[in-house]
Amino acid sequence: MLGLVRVPHLLVLAALSSTFRAFDEPSRMALVPQLIDRARLPNAIALGSIPWQAGRMIGPSITGVLIAAFGGTVGFGLAAVASCTALALYSRLRIREDTKASDGQRVLAQLVEGLSFVGHNFVFASLISLALFNALFGLSYITLLPVYADSYFGMGSAGYGLLSAAHGAGSMFGTLIIATLAQRMLRPGTVMLAAAACMGLALMMFSRSPGIGLAMPMLALVGFCSTFYLTHVTTIIQQQVPDQLRGRVLSLYSLCWNLLPLGGLLAGALAAAVDARFAVLIGGAMVAANALVLLTSRRLRAGGSA
Repeated sequence: MLGLVRVPHLLVLAALSSTFRAFDEPSRMALVPQLIDRARLPNAIALGSIPWQAGRMIGPSITGVLIAAFGGTVGFGLAAVASCTALALYSRLRIREDTKASDGQRVLAQLVEGLSFVGHNFVFASLISLALFNALFGLSYITLLPVYADSYFGMGSAGYGLLSAAHGAGSMFGTLIIATLAQRMLRPGTVMLAAAACMGLALMMFSRSPGIGLAMPMLALVGFCSTFYLTHVTTIIQQQVPDQLRGRVLSLYSLCWNLLPLGGLLAGALAAAVDARFAVLIGGAMVAANALVLLTSRRLRAGGSA
């Protein structure tokens, strides 16, 4: 509002935002099983992601128009109002605490216990690795979408908007499918890993797209598969993690998403060294390879029973 903002200010604000999100996300996710019957968790988790998916499609368009009309202050102002509204809604929740996580342990001992639990449990370690590969290698292509829109397809900002919308539409469709069929799905573990492998293969095909005609359906498939299998990952973790360790395990899971910028940095470095197509190809190959390796596990194929 004062016109004093500089790049260093934005970097500090971005760091602070990530710090606060590190507390916010695991806390919010840990509340879900206390609000919903365990039998309905898959549906609830899928439905809970709809606003996020819808926001990815609708939010940039609305904000772009507002910024063009009124300037960037409006975009940040809307974000601040939305955050305060969410805080007011959270304040209305009344949660009964049944299990004390600390049990008198020091913070460092609790952290070590959570890391040890995941490290010695193949199922949870594998599930978190699925999310980690998605963040570091799968979704890193988002950083390079402007290159595809400008340099490869010659469509500028319009092409970028179409590519982003295609991913968002696929994600939304995947969310609705999960919310509808979650409890009736046979062999969800196999479906989860197959969807992860499919996402990697779709990214590899997108990386070689000669034009936007093939790129858009491939990105829609990427969005569908990504949402489809990550919803399964979240559901299995929420259903099977012990209550007293829930916050710590979900913190590790949330950490994966906070590594998205690192994935973008890796993709950008690869694109600078070779080109953007090569960077996206490698990212997709990493996601597909990880999923195919985990697909050999009978425990994961059976549905992730810990």
